[in-house]
Amino acid sequence: MAFMRSSSSSMALALLPLLVAAAFFIPSMASSASRSLDHGLDGEALLMLGRFHGWMAVHGRSYATVEEKLRRFEVYRSNMEFIEAANRDSRMSYSLGETPFTDLTHDEFMAMYSSNDESSWESEEMTVITTRAGPVHEGTAAVEEPPRHTNTNLTAVLPASVDWREKGVVTAAKNQGPTCSSCWAFTSVATMESAQAISTGRSPPVLSEQQLVDCSTKYGCGGGWMDNAFKWVIQNGGITTEAAYPYTGNAGICQTAKPVAVKLSSYKKVSPPGNEAALMEAVAQQPVAVSFDYSDPCFQHYIGGVYNAGCSRSGVYTKGACKTAQNHAMALVGYGTKPDGTKYWIGKNSWTDKWGDKGFIYVLRDSPPLGLCGLAALPFYPVI
Repeated sequence: MAFMRSSSSSMALALLPLLVAAAFFIPSMASSASRSLDHGLDGEALLMLGRFHGWMAVHGRSYATVEEKLRRFEVYRSNMEFIEAANRDSRMSYSLGETPFTDLTHDEFMAMYSSNDESSWESEEMTVITTRAGPVHEGTAAVEEPPRHTNTNLTAVLPASVDWREKGVVTAAKNQGPTCSSCWAFTSVATMESAQAISTGRSPPVLSEQQLVDCSTKYGCGGGWMDNAFKWVIQNGGITTEAAYPYTGNAGICQTAKPVAVKLSSYKKVSPPGNEAALMEAVAQQPVAVSFDYSDPCFQHYIGGVYNAGCSRSGVYTKGACKTAQNHAMALVGYGTKPDGTKYWIGKNSWTDKWGDKGFIYVLRDSPPLGLCGLAALPFYPVI
């Protein structure tokens, strides 16, 4: 349903802040305020207000002031109009919906989970990309991944589909939170948890992202990279558990005197960059850490389907809504092909299980030259 406002509903919405404030913040007036809303708003506005209440309850959201709550309602309403309009566009290959970020503008969302200030990062050794995630050391202490098979048609000797979740070696989606740019730590941990489970045949351990945030990068919550995280684990003699070193969402003092839960012997970089056949071969063996560009406005609201970086905004469909900025990270935990022939990757994100498909996303596979949104540019995986 489109949210078109008539002149009468516009007048009702003009009165909405006072009525909402009464309903939200003065319990003794709630019932009378509700009656006022019933008489002052049309069906669409009342439905939207009820949906906002429901969204707040699901996500445990509260606001410090009346003004902030009213502003967040307006942002929520605007996002829902965008979401429903995009879902009506038949060119979209995936669905949008409510996520933990539905009360944030896209600019606010990007400011919380990424950074536009790339100039502050120091160049080190073989740095090739600088973003809030930190500098990438391409090849530093990494083992170049040789082909495992001599057959030039790699897909002929690989499973048609792999989903490591079905094998019980992938932990549930976690939450990096809005106060710490730690997607790289969550991605590194996700791949180490799975690698340990595959190696031992046991359930995956739940490892500490906070130890990586505090110890493996000088930038703290300002960012880091997966290869540096793996390198630190090797040099430290292992990484501890979440229980022993809980996540705080803030940079702290490095604590290395913790019980070791997982040790690495090395880590590998899938090469050459952008080769999705080689990446597919690696993912068939274990989950792999990748970085990519998540600046597409539709990505913020993804809830299901195969994401292809096509985004519909205000009736304008943009086929390539992301570039290759390498400003977010996730773990690839599988791949497959839909009945209609659409090839996809399965990504594990770190934005809670209330984003995407229980915290996971299906991303279009075989998108040259560097994979969709650059996800095949710099893949790494740990070796137990």
